[in-house]
Amino acid sequence: MNQVTSMKETRLAVLAAALLLPLAATEAGKQPLELASPFVDDMILQRQQKVPVWGWAAPGSKVTVAFAGQSKTATAGEKGKWMVALDPLAASHDERELIVSTAKGETITRTGVLVGEVWFSSGQSNMDWIAGKSMCRGLADRLRRSKEDHPVREYTVDTGSSVYLRSRASSEGGWKRAKLAGSFSALSLAFAWELHQELKVPVGILRSTHGATSIEPWTAYEGFAAHPKLQNIAAKIRRSDPTTAEGREAFATYYDDLIAWQAESEKRINRGGSALPRPKLPGIGEEWKGPTRMYNKKIAPLIPYAIRGAIWCQGTHNSGDGEIYASKMEALVNGWRKNWGRPDLPFYFTQMQCYGQPGPDSVGFADIREAQRLFFMSAKNVGMVLQHDLNPSRPTGIHYYNKLDPGKRLARWALAHQYGRDIPYTGPIYRSHRIEGDRVRVQFEQRGKGGGLMVASKGMEADGKQNPDAYVEPARETKGAKLQHFRLAGEDRVWHAAEAVIVGDEVVITSSAVPEPVGVQYAYSASPIGANLYNRAGLPATPFAYFKGKQLFEAENPAVLAKAAARARQASTPYLQVATLFRPHAVIQRDLPVPVWGFARSGTKITVRFGAQTKTTVAGEFEDWRVTLDPMPASVKGRDLTVTCNNGPATTVPDVVVGDVWVLTGSTKVAGELVPSNRDSEETPALPLVREFRIRTKARRFREPRKRRMEIGGGKYRSSWRPVTFTEPKVDTSVVGYYFASQVQEAGVPVGMITLGADNPPLTWVSYGGLQEAAGFEKERDELNLLYPNTESGKAAVKDYIETLGRYNRKVADLLKAHDELPEELAASPPAFPQPLRNQWARHTENATLTYNFCICPLTPLAVRGVVWIPGEHNIGESVSRYAPALSAYAASLVETYGQKSVPFLYAQPSAALVEGIARPRIGNAVSLEFDRWPKSLRHVATKLGSLAAKRN
Repeated sequence: MNQVTSMKETRLAVLAAALLLPLAATEAGKQPLELASPFVDDMILQRQQKVPVWGWAAPGSKVTVAFAGQSKTATAGEKGKWMVALDPLAASHDERELIVSTAKGETITRTGVLVGEVWFSSGQSNMDWIAGKSMCRGLADRLRRSKEDHPVREYTVDTGSSVYLRSRASSEGGWKRAKLAGSFSALSLAFAWELHQELKVPVGILRSTHGATSIEPWTAYEGFAAHPKLQNIAAKIRRSDPTTAEGREAFATYYDDLIAWQAESEKRINRGGSALPRPKLPGIGEEWKGPTRMYNKKIAPLIPYAIRGAIWCQGTHNSGDGEIYASKMEALVNGWRKNWGRPDLPFYFTQMQCYGQPGPDSVGFADIREAQRLFFMSAKNVGMVLQHDLNPSRPTGIHYYNKLDPGKRLARWALAHQYGRDIPYTGPIYRSHRIEGDRVRVQFEQRGKGGGLMVASKGMEADGKQNPDAYVEPARETKGAKLQHFRLAGEDRVWHAAEAVIVGDEVVITSSAVPEPVGVQYAYSASPIGANLYNRAGLPATPFAYFKGKQLFEAENPAVLAKAAARARQASTPYLQVATLFRPHAVIQRDLPVPVWGFARSGTKITVRFGAQTKTTVAGEFEDWRVTLDPMPASVKGRDLTVTCNNGPATTVPDVVVGDVWVLTGSTKVAGELVPSNRDSEETPALPLVREFRIRTKARRFREPRKRRMEIGGGKYRSSWRPVTFTEPKVDTSVVGYYFASQVQEAGVPVGMITLGADNPPLTWVSYGGLQEAAGFEKERDELNLLYPNTESGKAAVKDYIETLGRYNRKVADLLKAHDELPEELAASPPAFPQPLRNQWARHTENATLTYNFCICPLTPLAVRGVVWIPGEHNIGESVSRYAPALSAYAASLVETYGQKSVPFLYAQPSAALVEGIARPRIGNAVSLEFDRWPKSLRHVATKLGSLAAKRN
């Protein structure tokens, strides 16, 4: 198949999809009777309010809803939508039927319906976190084992995202009963159970959550549009909409930008560079978690389901926002209230928990806590639950274990405000402070039945996961203990620990280090472990921070501003980066030219010195540089490889030796199977001349070639050259590296083993350049060329995409102007720019070059003695018939990949008895070893291949 044919098929498929999508919108007349998403079996309806019930039917149909002795009728409108409102209902534990019917004889019956209290819950992963993995596990287990079917239920909206408003959602589990409480949101379960225990009525949770999301996706457009500080977000949303002037202008500019991108990228590639980043769709089109997109898909379809109020837990993904987060919370709440038609809808939320290492100067979540407090103090009918005293003493995990107590605290707010219970519901709330000479007096607002101030503890010194009984709720007084986490600052803005004492309803704070205080703070740090100011009800005081009478935010901190300015200056400062493999104790190849390369500012003069050799070059247009060391004999003497720049930066790579370098590829066991730490030292003696560079990151693939660095993340994921001496603790050696090296090592010749493994088939290890020459993989090549705007496929993709997107926008605009429902395929997002098909969530990949991009590209060009391939079952891939030609293509690509005239290749081959239908690859001058069973350990295979390699040498 040639490029033109392949691109034609791709083009037709995309265009056909765009043409067919709107058909669903024309079939309203055939609409069967349908109920809105939340109206399924075992639902709980809200008591004491009118209860909207809605859905769809054929236009003009008379629809009747019957429940609890009521019968309400509505007529389906022109688009098929109908809605009735049941009169307020009394709470009921009786399971009844809700029956919906039409005059045509259509009927839908929902069973197990209760009436009680319904709350909406939303947020990111800590609200999404299930009870079975939290301190709520015991409660969930009791409900599961109970002979009684406790009337606490949860409806969870399936995941999804949409650029445009949706009227339908889905829920795989529907309304789940209490027997399944282990899969409920932990916070929501604790909240609902507390309400049920006190109110003795059914309690339902309507949950829409998704991990790793900011607040913006959950906010309705109306919330942004009405907020003066968030007009930039509202405008961004409008740029996605082809019915707005902003949208039409944005898409016209986008088309021009795409054309310019293709032309400029082609020029760059032809000059030896890479393509520029492709322009993104206007607005939120390419942002799966962009503003409004979760609301559109996961909340809008639930409105106006009758609820008492809403609870919210979110903030991690906005932790760097600072003060503006308060405005975003206002937009969130106001948008929900407007669209639910409930201007006073109760809204209760959790303030951020402890996260990060304890330390008074580690701000972290303290900044967003201040923004949350700012919102809380200015908004109406909202409540804030504090969580800084709930974490265990090791608050390094973002998903804190104790979801039980914050759920109960949320319930306190609801019980006090919605249900008239005379109970404590909040701790002391900062109201004001005044400075009197060398001391600061802080006044607190006491709401509800909290009582005065006290020093207390919840038992945070314990590990809540291992010893949950050590926690108490509410906190208990600790007489004689001193208040902690109060600090003062003078004009120099240096914060000092302070003495704080309770005097009546105030806290008086002093510090000998700050004789003239102008700043005061309490529990203002990422993890204020041990913060111990409470009211007599055992509920914690709000953290706060002020400087010169103004609430403290990091965005105004001179030190933070100075760091930001320094980072901005770094964009133009000289730098030097040497390729990943050139790290301490590296082994470089003997008897061959050795490329040394890296990156620096364009025009920088680079000087590389190793032994008696000195090589110079100049960093090119694309900031890449490369020199080639002359061939050298083997040497066990470690020497420094130095790289210097004429503009300052320099790098020294110590203890570099010259020997043989082997690259071991194939199964993840190649790098993952380790020599046991309790090994027999006689059976596996140290190999002092052998060093290993082993991949450590879990990632094994990338969409595009990574040149600057192999790892994602540092620390334990950073690869390094390690000796095979077994003398250092925690220095691990791979089985394959050890046993292969034990066979190929020669006297006086160091050996470097680069062990890489990924359970992906050989074609994924082939470079882009190698794929261009691979016979039989034209389809994969043509698809991959979509990533390269200098190819015919890439050029055609730009033209076709502009046409496709224009047709899409016209159809969307027509439907929106006609107030028609957008089909799901149109509403979710605009058509994506043509890309090679891939599943980013799959554990393994079949896509050409993806393993090369991550594992090999950052290491090459590289002088090597040879490359080894040891497959596992997953390396065979989905099609056995493709394995042999793919492995042949991999072997053929090595010369181009490593940049040398020839690359010896050794491989292990599964027998036809082991893998039915497998063929032997055609690889000239290669060494192979056949095996007839998948080995539990690669020791034998590595030893045998090493022996074969030694004989060949």
